[in-house]
Amino acid sequence: MKYVILSAILLAGFTILSFLISSNNVEVIKWDTSSFQTINTPHGKILNKIMVDLTKYGREIVWISVILLLSVLGKKDGRKAAVLLTIAFLILIPLGTILKGEIDRTRPSSENLLIQSDTVPSFPSGHATIVSAGAMILFLRFNKGKQIIFSIILGIEALLVSYSRIYVGDHYPLDVVGGILLGTGIACAVVASSKYLGPVFSYIDNMKK
Repeated sequence: MKYVILSAILLAGFTILSFLISSNNVEVIKWDTSSFQTINTPHGKILNKIMVDLTKYGREIVWISVILLLSVLGKKDGRKAAVLLTIAFLILIPLGTILKGEIDRTRPSSENLLIQSDTVPSFPSGHATIVSAGAMILFLRFNKGKQIIFSIILGIEALLVSYSRIYVGDHYPLDVVGGILLGTGIACAVVASSKYLGPVFSYIDNMKK
């Protein structure tokens, strides 16, 4: 029940933020634009390269690898987490695409754009949505003993990837905040619904450890 309540709070936050963005609230847009300009400032070739690599590889490559790694080496807890990650991503990819089209926010215009700008609308950030959902599921379901180290590392990776989307000039800060609210909200809902995956988890429990 606690995950249902947490999911509801996070998704309510996303709904409120979506309304403020889509209605072009002056104060919100002003703050968002100012914050974007502060973060989207190059700090040297090395940091620029790190941020570009995070934004290029930190979503698909890292999180597909996480699912595969947990499925093969994660024992029963890891395999269960891999199932939940897969379900969350399969929900969020089409949902995020639909929401982007409905809200239809234009990408930021920046002189410091470090990558080729995406052509799809800006809100919510797809990168932030996926990586935050992944990090949340790991924190909730892969956190026993040494597992927590793995989850913390991926949590830090999720934060860095989310930040990189602003740094490279492809998203406003509130695009990222919206993605985090959506991703973590759906992740909590998926974890809450895991009780209905009894047959799948029973099969996993019977697999070789």
